[in-house]
Amino acid sequence: METASGWPGRLLSTSRGEIFVRTFERPAEIDLDAPPRPPILFVHGLGGESLDWVDVALQLKDSFDCSALDLPGFAHSPPPPGKDLSLDGLAKTVAEVARTTNRPVHLVGNSLGGAVAVRVAAEHPELVASLTLVAPALPDLRPKPGSAQLLIALVPLLGPVVVRTIIKADPEWMAKRIYALCYGDPKAITPERHARELATLRQRASLEYSPEVYREALRATVMAYLDHGPRRLWQQAAAVGVPTLVISGGRDRLVSPRVAARAERTFRDVEVLRLPKAGHVAHLEDPTAVATAMRAFLSRPDLPGRLTRGMTERRGTVVEVGPTTPLHR
Repeated sequence: METASGWPGRLLSTSRGEIFVRTFERPAEIDLDAPPRPPILFVHGLGGESLDWVDVALQLKDSFDCSALDLPGFAHSPPPPGKDLSLDGLAKTVAEVARTTNRPVHLVGNSLGGAVAVRVAAEHPELVASLTLVAPALPDLRPKPGSAQLLIALVPLLGPVVVRTIIKADPEWMAKRIYALCYGDPKAITPERHARELATLRQRASLEYSPEVYREALRATVMAYLDHGPRRLWQQAAAVGVPTLVISGGRDRLVSPRVAARAERTFRDVEVLRLPKAGHVAHLEDPTAVATAMRAFLSRPDLPGRLTRGMTERRGTVVEVGPTTPLHR
């Protein structure tokens, strides 16, 4: 299957059903006998899709094998058997896709995808070489107003009606609501990004199962926030043994800066990058800043399959930068 973006993909058969995975082929100029390049696997957030990562992947595909998946029920991936969209179910999906690389992956997740990535790294350490978390949806029992307003989708009787109405609404109206909620500067949306958003919204509206998938994925996020058991996400974050990069937007209306601060205290080996002008989706707003930070982070000498042009290792560091300032200097 070829997409308009030029990032080709295919349906991968898994125990969780068919999963759509995009992969950039190794450039022709690279010697096929050269050692395998480090793989990156991108995981989108609630309401997102694999194509959300294309602008970051385009800047990294010269040095990494970049892949991204559509979580079950989103974009080109049909709902899973039994419609299991729990955090566990999503983590199993990502773990199965990661296994197909036959090498530990540099796992990257946004929002809900970040929470899923933490669980995968904690429970399947053999599959993960590093974590990059963009505004991860890690538990915070003092949610920001933007996040709290999503909870209406879970209200019995009313929630399904509201979600179905919004998903079927005029794409232009819906896009403006998304920009206001998720972007640091809604006025900075490029025509290309807007066209891509409209295409995503139209496709979502055409899928009859979209409202149920959205509600169940949101329910999974909320249940993870309320989990106080031995597999609660912050406890799993503390158990993650691989280097972790957390990217936090200064204008994020959904995830509080408290999450980045707690991540810096919790993960064993962590770097925190704050982008003051970004919102909840820094990889869409400023893909150059995200790709630059990732390239520097993945150049650390302690990471497997690192780039040959290594950069200075920094641990337990919080860095506040402008939109395109590299993490390492």
